Amino acid sequence: MKQIMRRARPTPGMPRLNWPQAWRRWKRWKRPLKRWSLAALALLLIFAAWPYATLWRLDRALVDGDRRTFSELVDLEAVREQIGHRLNKNRESDIGPVSETFIAWLEAGLRQSGPDLLLDERVTLDWMRNQINARSPANQGILSALSYAFFRGPRDFDVRIGSKDADPVIMRMHLQGLGWRVVMLYY
Repeated sequence: MKQIMRRARPTPGMPRLNWPQAWRRWKRWKRPLKRWSLAALALLLIFAAWPYATLWRLDRALVDGDRRTFSELVDLEAVREQIGHRLNKNRESDIGPVSETFIAWLEAGLRQSGPDLLLDERVTLDWMRNQINARSPANQGILSALSYAFFRGPRDFDVRIGSKDADPVIMRMHLQGLGWRVVMLYY
């Protein structure tokens, strides 16, 4: 009886008797664990590539002059709202430091149309397209002028078009529903 009790209690120098059984259990779980890990890694890679694919679609829409696709990829109301937050000193804004040309554009718009109509009249799809195309080489699209594109958070993706020296256009894309859309643009 004492001999059986000694075998039942493992000691530091003696391995457990159930080691082969534990190993068989681990091998049984190891295969599904590998599958789930590979599936999770594949989903992570697809999610990481998704905003870059949207950026490519945006580039193709600008090069081809496809207004419908461009309007699907831009949330114009969100862009207006972000610029409006930047104009309002009492509200917090995600827009970072802006260039002198952006400030001059805002001042000219305020003088011309007033504060109530500024965003509706000046922030349009055509204005956005012109700002993006102004920083990229003619007929080459925005991908050739891209200087930065990476995640800011799990649902936010920042894009910089043009060099830092030449007042780049800064865009933020946000995951809305089942797709990424441009929600902020400034320079």
